[in-house]
Amino acid sequence: MKELESTALASRVAEDLAKHQYTQLVNESGVEVWRCAQPGTSCYGFDICVTRFGMSMMGDIGPLVFHVGSSYGINFLRHQSDGYLHEKLGGDIKRVVIDFDAIRDTVCECVAGRIDYELPSDEVPEWIADIPNKGATLEEAEQLVEWLRERYEAEDGRLPFSDLADAIEEVETFADGRDTEVVLAYDFLREHKELIGGSDLWESRISKPCPSLMARLYYMRHAANAIMEIKEAASAVA
Repeated sequence: MKELESTALASRVAEDLAKHQYTQLVNESGVEVWRCAQPGTSCYGFDICVTRFGMSMMGDIGPLVFHVGSSYGINFLRHQSDGYLHEKLGGDIKRVVIDFDAIRDTVCECVAGRIDYELPSDEVPEWIADIPNKGATLEEAEQLVEWLRERYEAEDGRLPFSDLADAIEEVETFADGRDTEVVLAYDFLREHKELIGGSDLWESRISKPCPSLMARLYYMRHAANAIMEIKEAASAVA
């Protein structure tokens, strides 16, 4: 998840949980259970349970199940790496979707690289020459498509400019709403490999954790931070 997206999500979660209270329901026989909820409502309410064999979260925001248990402790749920937390989720809940931003970036890098390689350097705008090194934002991808269309309309036959523009625009539609079928992304890159001039495209990052799943991880992390503050304060007094 990009830094701006992460910051915005963390801010939203903090607002949603601003009035939550954290109550320990169970702490015996190696089992620890906490209720995370705003008094008088179940909205955004959930429980966090830790046992020897795993950890889980369940409630109004949906479930999470981890295949690590009390040896890691609730402190583990505070981990700042989204990828690490996602990795430790139970296999059946570790849902991923196609990362269209990453695929668009890959296609733009390949197209820009082909342009830079096959056309004289003085004909290639600097911003296009930079794309293979730093990737392309959505705005830059749209700008690249516009540039390719202009070259096609100018009847420049040195490259298949229209087809290259089509390939970039097709990123948004190739899955036809089936964003969980990640194999479609590999198929898309394979089908366009020769056109865009890419290599080793099967190594491209084409998936990401499901956004709703990532949101659950952020709610859980926020609660784990609050719980650990309570536990640390209690230890300091003891």
